[in-house]
Amino acid sequence: MDYKKYKKDILCIGLLIIISSVVIYFFIKSDSKIGNFYIHDVYIYLNNSLNYAGLGGSSKNPGLPPVIPVITSIFFSLGFVSDKIIIYVSSIYYILTAIGMYLILRLKYNELLSFTGAIILIFMPINLVWATKGMIDIPGLAMSIFALYFMALGLYKNPKYYYLAFPIIIIGFFTRFTVILNLPVMLMLILFTGNPINYISQHLGKLIKGFLSGGITLGIILILYKIYHISPFFLSQYKTISATSNPGASSAAATNTVALTTNNIFYYINNIPLYMGTYKWIPFSLKPGRFAFEKMVWLGNHPTFISYIYLLIILMGLIVLIWKLCEKQNKDKILKDKNKYFYGKVLLFIVPLIIYFVSFTHVSLYMSIALISISILFLFRLIRKSDLKYLAIDFMFIYWLAVNLTFYSFNIIKTDRYGITFTPVLAYFVIWGLYLIYGKLKEYLPNNSKGKSEKKFQISSKTLNTLKVLFPIFLIISTLGVTSYCYMTTSPHTFDNLQPNNILTAYNDQKEVTDWIIQTDPDYKNKVIYATNWIEIAFNLKMDVNQTFGLSNNTNFTLTLLQNNATYYITEGENPNIDTNYYNIAKEKNGFIVYKRV
Repeated sequence: MDYKKYKKDILCIGLLIIISSVVIYFFIKSDSKIGNFYIHDVYIYLNNSLNYAGLGGSSKNPGLPPVIPVITSIFFSLGFVSDKIIIYVSSIYYILTAIGMYLILRLKYNELLSFTGAIILIFMPINLVWATKGMIDIPGLAMSIFALYFMALGLYKNPKYYYLAFPIIIIGFFTRFTVILNLPVMLMLILFTGNPINYISQHLGKLIKGFLSGGITLGIILILYKIYHISPFFLSQYKTISATSNPGASSAAATNTVALTTNNIFYYINNIPLYMGTYKWIPFSLKPGRFAFEKMVWLGNHPTFISYIYLLIILMGLIVLIWKLCEKQNKDKILKDKNKYFYGKVLLFIVPLIIYFVSFTHVSLYMSIALISISILFLFRLIRKSDLKYLAIDFMFIYWLAVNLTFYSFNIIKTDRYGITFTPVLAYFVIWGLYLIYGKLKEYLPNNSKGKSEKKFQISSKTLNTLKVLFPIFLIISTLGVTSYCYMTTSPHTFDNLQPNNILTAYNDQKEVTDWIIQTDPDYKNKVIYATNWIEIAFNLKMDVNQTFGLSNNTNFTLTLLQNNATYYITEGENPNIDTNYYNIAKEKNGFIVYKRV
């Protein structure tokens, strides 16, 4: 390798690793104090990790994505059993997300723009919030980015990269099931070529080998599913996807995040400014709202000035893009082969797009994705001969947004962390906007090739080059500065914004009462235990624990415990429905109570 040739890339990637590692260090310090007791889903993955390591744990949700739990179980098997392990494991993917975003941007942009785009992505509040929580959203994001990166490398560099792209998307699917939404994006990228039929015929062998490598990866994982008796939960999810906009459908959303049970299809679009920059979020929460244009504020929160700058750049870039397409040389290129096929392309762009918007949520999800796919494909076919370099990469990101936004807007369950999936597109649009603006300014250089020197406004090449350096640096410094300010000026609170008084000690308090059971009852694993926070308690006790959801508020709750021969009931706060003639408080720590059968 010619290190001198890639020294800027090595420097940028090194800086990204350092910066993202520092972020993780400070966030883990905060998360280690509070723990994950208020993030229910993390303990599902932790219990699965215990099961994979043969150490017990709840067996009630074995079919969730296994990759992060399997990696975590390796450390459990080595004796490092702690809920913090999954935080460390998932945090590594935050670093990989930064590296992957830089690499995918480098397919089109210079080192500074690519570095800026990676910084914008990893410092978006929605990504920072979940960077060290032990959840699978950031790992899924990293896998999506790398799958698309290797797919693009296969298109532009060497088709042998397909051998990596398809296995990565399969592993990504088992990291987070919705990563598979980017498989259509990968396949569509092949159609974003000058002559896709010729391309496929020329590289059919390597494409088939790429599919086979993905198929082999899938086969190996399914064999492991069989060996470890893991439920193929993704099959049942697949069957219900097309009905996810039905208001009557099940809406069991992820606990402790904001979820809606009515299908506001503009939910994620409304919240995009908040995802790109907001003050009151670090280190533990986003509080979404509805954008009020007449007041330019969020109901419940405010975007930072950097969010407005990002949006302004995107808007200016869009204006420049439309302007550029309307220029004579581009119109001539687009209309050069104007014939019956041209009008067919126009119809196949416009008609499916109209049907898509009119029928949204009234037809199946698959139909909506098919409609938007046809529209975007024929938009590409219409303008592909214009003077726009690496247009396939631009359309890859456009289609990435279209597929993911369609799916999540279609889904009745709305929770902000799902917005993580399309944050790379937002970061890309900012960089694309800058790139287009620079291109437009270049037209105002004296003696430029397009003969624009007669314009009243001119800019020197030195000034333009200075802007190309200073503005990305301004964005980087502003992003880092706002993030640091937010981190230092906000107090911790939970995702559901309840903010209990004992938030900083609740994790240790809950663990103390479960440790008391372990220490005082050697036979506790053979006892029946009920708990309010059943999944967390199951992890601490390394056994199945019964949940009390929908039961503990019943006046006959004591009878339920007696009929099921329960020895212990663990809850947060006293329960007036417990008959103290049968169950007494045996242990209490700052509101966490163990009731034991008399």
